[in-house]
Amino acid sequence: MLRKMARRGLIGLVAGVALEHVIALMTSIILNMGYYSPCLVSLPERVGGEINAVLWQTGLSALLCGVIGVCSVFLGNRRLPLRRRWLLFGVPVLVCLLVIVLLYLL
Repeated sequence: MLRKMARRGLIGLVAGVALEHVIALMTSIILNMGYYSPCLVSLPERVGGEINAVLWQTGLSALLCGVIGVCSVFLGNRRLPLRRRWLLFGVPVLVCLLVIVLLYLL
């Protein structure tokens, strides 16, 4: 089970980085500003530059998708009751999401 969790977590990390860049590209196209904006507009001021903002945003996106990947192992475990499977999946994902939102707000 640990090997499966590690494999899905790694896939989640890669998917998170890819998803973050696709979202940044789509928002740049939709906003039609004429340039590529790889991160939130207000984030560089808070973290000390655009490079740091891109690193923070990419890292947090990869972390969230990695947590989703690791916790998805519990959804496929048929030995656990359905309610417990969703709790084992949902609670860590929600905690990670709340931490990320709090980091963006501070």
